[in-house]
Amino acid sequence: MASPARPGSRRPPDPKYMTFVEHLSELRQRLIISVAAIGAGSVVGWFLANRIIHIIDQPVCHALGQKHCKLIVTQIYGGFALQLKVAVIVGFAIALPVTIYQLWKFAAPAFGAGPNRWAPVWMVSALALFVAGAATGWFFAVPIAINFFTHFTGSDVQVLPFASQYVGFIILFLAIFGVSFELPLVLVSLTTAGITSSRWLASRRLYAFFAIFVFSTVVTPGVDWISPLILGGVLYVLFELSILVSRLLGR
Repeated sequence: MASPARPGSRRPPDPKYMTFVEHLSELRQRLIISVAAIGAGSVVGWFLANRIIHIIDQPVCHALGQKHCKLIVTQIYGGFALQLKVAVIVGFAIALPVTIYQLWKFAAPAFGAGPNRWAPVWMVSALALFVAGAATGWFFAVPIAINFFTHFTGSDVQVLPFASQYVGFIILFLAIFGVSFELPLVLVSLTTAGITSSRWLASRRLYAFFAIFVFSTVVTPGVDWISPLILGGVLYVLFELSILVSRLLGR
């Protein structure tokens, strides 16, 4: 077992012997690195914001039957605020690998040396699942939800999408799908940590089925019934894959 670092030693302290204050200091360092990465990504996002806004408004333009449509801002500074908002969101997306890495480095000592060998797999899986979830929301759920809502506009009603609310709606959709797709990683991590098992998960299929669809109904924005079905159906498939992967890892 490694001995604690001596006073005055230049070696970083062993996490096993770190005090509460030292843990807080390390957390602050991880947060500073993550915030710096988000800031750098936001600078890149500032220059990409106009292109991203053009891509984001395509689903509503298509639903309204217009090749070119414009989002509306209600204040003089609305364009600046919208571009800044998109830039920060892009910054979070670009910094996501760095944030996941810093999160793992802070939590890794609690799992010991064995699970740390799987750190690259865990981080890549977390990133891939989030991207897969956001892509599913963008290509399937968002067009269906927008078509559902704009379907109720008659000849006396005109849809004038406000930029801030519309972009917030899209980002919320993508974030919900991206975070929800982390379910397999959470379940497999709990299995490898010995907190649960593939047999226990399999015995709770019925409860998981209802819980997943209740969760999907609650978290998806809007009142359409197709988006919760898409999210719930995919999550249940991922739940079954989690059982399979947990069983294979157990062997």
